[in-house]
Amino acid sequence: MENASKALIIAGAILLSILIIGLGMFIYTQASEAMQGAGLTSEQVTAYNSKFLAYEGTRSGASVRTLCDVVRNHNNVNIDDSSQQIALVMDGVAGDRKSGLDIDAEVDPATITTIKTAIKNGQTYNVSFEYAKSGMISSVVISKLTQQ
Repeated sequence: MENASKALIIAGAILLSILIIGLGMFIYTQASEAMQGAGLTSEQVTAYNSKFLAYEGTRSGASVRTLCDVVRNHNNVNIDDSSQQIALVMDGVAGDRKSGLDIDAEVDPATITTIKTAIKNGQTYNVSFEYAKSGMISSVVISKLTQQ
């Protein structure tokens, strides 16, 4: 009888260890999947940035207005992922960083519309980007160029 009770205790301990190991593996798998989303490959970063890089440099007002639409649509598609939200800032307009707005205001569709409205078709603008640590574009900076 003693041997049978010891066998049951050993069997219970083995089942408990298997359960603990299985739980550990489940937690590890969940954590590694979350980390893979944060660490993008260079190809993924390039693909992410490619739709915006065409607008970099000196651009016409019409082209910059199109960029505003692209940023707004991108932010709407990625509304649940704050790491993929792109801020839009322009000197002297609602998204101006000097006015002390935070990133939430800079990605707001109303702010983007205000900036788009301020952009004149006949004017030229300089478009530059700010990048996050991951290499993805985090902000679009628009500066009005003076007419010569």
